[in-house]
Amino acid sequence: GYKVECQILNSADYNVPQIRKRVIFIGTLKNIDIKFPKKTTEKYLTVKDVIEHLPLINSGESSSIPNHNAMNHTSQMLEKMKYIPDGGCRNHIPEKLRPKSGDIRKYIKYKSDAPSICITGDMRKVFHYSQNRALTVRELASIQSFPDTFIFKGKSISQQQQVGNAVPPNMAEAIANIIKEMSTINDS
Repeated sequence: GYKVECQILNSADYNVPQIRKRVIFIGTLKNIDIKFPKKTTEKYLTVKDVIEHLPLINSGESSSIPNHNAMNHTSQMLEKMKYIPDGGCRNHIPEKLRPKSGDIRKYIKYKSDAPSICITGDMRKVFHYSQNRALTVRELASIQSFPDTFIFKGKSISQQQQVGNAVPPNMAEAIANIIKEMSTINDS
């Protein structure tokens, strides 16, 4: 008895500096038109827009900011990273050092002046645009639109998975607001 519709929404359209497209289903028992949230921005936020306020830290360093601790990379990984420019990929690594197989979405650096690629539960081989290290959980959370006051608990990999599996809060809020608006409409 439900009326159900779906649309593909991109989190970048809701002030999330990330290209993250998801199929969203909305259903209702009421005899009303189903709505989806309108874009809340025309100009996409960039990775740099949301993480540049955090202090720079090197591989293996910690900070006093919750969840802003850098992974300790091996010397071999640091050697590979140093060849990749802002927005670059594994093809910038000299061939003798370049990984021969594996996910082509790995061994890249975020492009500082663009939205991020989709954040997942394992971002260990996607690197900071200007530093030779993976992003911290705090930086990944900022890209997902979590406020700096939101603290993730557990081991580092668990924290990354919590961030990667989450619906970006700004996008979730836009969806919740349209559902709230629809819930106040009386049946015709």
